[in-house]
Amino acid sequence: MAPLATLGQIADRAVELGIVAPAAVASLADIRDEQLSFYSDDNAMALVDLMEELGVGVRIDPKVDSLLGGYRELFERSAACTGGAVTITDVELLDGDDGERIRMLVNGREFGWDVEFGSGRYLDVMTVHEIYHDLLPDGDADPRVFINLSDEAYEQSGYVFADPVAFSILAEELQIKVD
Repeated sequence: MAPLATLGQIADRAVELGIVAPAAVASLADIRDEQLSFYSDDNAMALVDLMEELGVGVRIDPKVDSLLGGYRELFERSAACTGGAVTITDVELLDGDDGERIRMLVNGREFGWDVEFGSGRYLDVMTVHEIYHDLLPDGDADPRVFINLSDEAYEQSGYVFADPVAFSILAEELQIKVD
């Protein structure tokens, strides 16, 4: 197989592997011939951005105007990546005797995690990473999970919702390390 060099080639390969719906590739019409670096100099973050463009990725931006709004927006985008396989609703921040918590319904079941807000302008990224482990489709029939990608300095991260076997093939072909 020829090396994957352009966004179009990468997107077409993602379709072949079942990561991306064929119709999603149309969104790249104007940039199909661009290199992956069109999105970022870091290949992992560029791949997250490409997958976000194709509807199966989400980049985490920890700086927010409000914590609750930031968490809600992040998890709304995350649920949208799944095409209905994972539902995320009723995101709340709670202040209790044991400290602050984020609570939400995932596929109708309640989950909660302790958070450390810090300045109030940044999401608790460590807790966000914990949360993604619980964002799974119901049942065993759907193998897709949120797969974490980070830049080399671990300053930026994002997730791609995909079958881990298929995604590992794409990542290997692009020489991108998967966390």
